[in-house]
Parts: sequence; structure tokens; C-alpha cells
Amino acid sequence: MGTKIINQTRNMQKITCSQLKIDLAQIKDLKNEFDLEVEKIIQTRNTEHALAIQKKIEEKLTATKEKIFPKEIKAIFTNPETNEQKEIVFNIKEKIKEAQEFYKNHNLPIPKEQEIKKIFRGSKAEIQKEIAMYGYDNILIIPENLPSTEKLHEQMSKDYNATWTGSNFNQGGGFTGAKTTSDSKARIILLHDDQNTHSNPKANPFVKQTLNKNILQLSGLTQEEIDRRVENNEEVPVSFEAVINGKKIQIKSEGFSLNEYLIFQRQYFEKTNKHLDSNGWTWLPKTRSGSRFVGSVWDPDDDQLCVSASGAGDSSDFRGCRL
Repeated sequence: MGTKIINQTRNMQKITCSQLKIDLAQIKDLKNEFDLEVEKIIQTRNTEHALAIQKKIEEKLTATKEKIFPKEIKAIFTNPETNEQKEIVFNIKEKIKEAQEFYKNHNLPIPKEQEIKKIFRGSKAEIQKEIAMYGYDNILIIPENLPSTEKLHEQMSKDYNATWTGSNFNQGGGFTGAKTTSDSKARIILLHDDQNTHSNPKANPFVKQTLNKNILQLSGLTQEEIDRRVENNEEVPVSFEAVINGKKIQIKSEGFSLNEYLIFQRQYFEKTNKHLDSNGWTWLPKTRSGSRFVGSVWDPDDDQLCVSASGAGDSSDFRGCRL
């Protein structure tokens, strides 16, 4: 679900509220039991039972606080290429703070802390499952009410050389005409932190499987179905069967939108002083230019971002798709 938008559902909210009510009732019962023991201490001088109850209360409070807002999210990923295991850990407060500082520095809407916490809280189990399955090692926080793609591009490419745009992208209206199917609400996106996929043996094994695949192959859809979805501005997913070490693995995910990619590539540059995809293009299947799908690369020779658009049947060995 790398780039899968993680939203809290109503059912998850109901379950969480029910669990919290039970936990709080248990804490109240323990507190009443503790008060009774404190009264007995005056006569018995024995504090052992009271201290044991106090410890239970503290443990229950800690566990309940974790349910209300987990401090971190972690999971174990087993690389299907090497069978090596890696623990992936996200400190949620640090991620939120990092995102808020980034958007503030670029005069963009700042993610609301409580809103993002709610998403993390409601989706913790799902996030852990996706990390363990696909090895996502970074999280991108997207606020609501972002500016238009044209305006966002101006801000995210500030101080770069002017962006090169391909003729097919320009024919579709360029940044002004680009259409995106992603949600406009605040969201978090799971992704991979590799600088390049092409010619990078250390890149995530699932992302490497997207190289030299066109949109038809990546989505598992027919041209007719893709045309229908493009016309109705509906999502075109990433859903295909990969073969890694002779084992068939079904990949179900999403690709980036142009807006999400512009934000991620800028964040990546500011953290590492390196540019994403400086050695190979990446599909951005959630954004279309006319009937074509958008793609991007960083040109290190001209020190500029490049954006183009290609048909669903186009492919090349130096183009993949970031999940």
C-alpha cells in the first residue's frame, strides 16, 4: 500500500472506543481496590498488597495510553531475495514534527497533529502488516488543502533549474492540466526510501519487480478498462504477480501521484542532499496528462527535474514504479 492512503474507518473508531471504555472501567475498579487497601495499611502496617495494586494500575495506564496513541510503530520485514530480516521502526511523534517543520518552511498547510495521530492510532495494525509484507521504510505525511499541482510544483522545485517537461505532458496541459485521483484529505503514505530503483541491487525487491513494466502490466487491467478509468478519473492500482527466488508473490499497492512525488522528492533532497530517481524514471500512475500517465526523473547533467507522460503500453528497462 506504499502510497496506499491509510484512513481511519468508523468501525475501527467504534472498536477503539469500546476497548477504551473497558480499560478505563478496569482502572477505576483497581483504584477503588487500592483505596480500600490504603485504609487497611493503618491497621496492618502491610503495604505489599497496595503496592502490587499500584503497579497494576500503572501498567494498565501505560497500556491504555499506548492504545490511545502509540509512541512508535515497528515490524519485522523478511527480504524475499536474501531472507534477511530487518526491524523497521517509526517514532510517530518525530515523524509528525518532521512533517510540520517541512510544510511550515515551505509555506504550505501544516498537518494537524491530532488528525494525523488519529490516523496512526486507527491504522496501527494495518501499517505494521504492510511494513512486514513489503518492507516500507519511510512514511510521508500529506496535509489537506494543498495548493494546485502548478503552485505546488513551483514551491517544491524552488532553487532548482527550470523543470524540463515532455511534449506529451505539455499537450495534456502541463502542470495545470494534470489530473490526479488521490484523496484530498490528510493522509499518511507508506513508501521506500531508496534513492534509485534502476541499477540499484540494494533497492527494495518489490520495487525492482516494477522495472520494465508498463501500466497494463503493473495494474493487471486491460487497455479498455484503463481507458474507462482514465475517462472517469478513477484509480489505476498496482496489482501484479512477481516472481522472486522462484516464488510467486502477489503485489497489491499503489503508485504515487505527481503531487505526492513532488513533496517526497523535495523532502528527500533536504534530508540527504541527493535527488530521487537520478538514474531511471518512475511512473506516477495516480496522475494523468490527457490519456497518458505521468512519469518523472532527476537529470543530474542539467540539474533539473523532468516530467513527461506516456501511454499505458509504453515500457523501458530504466523505468519502474515506486510503491
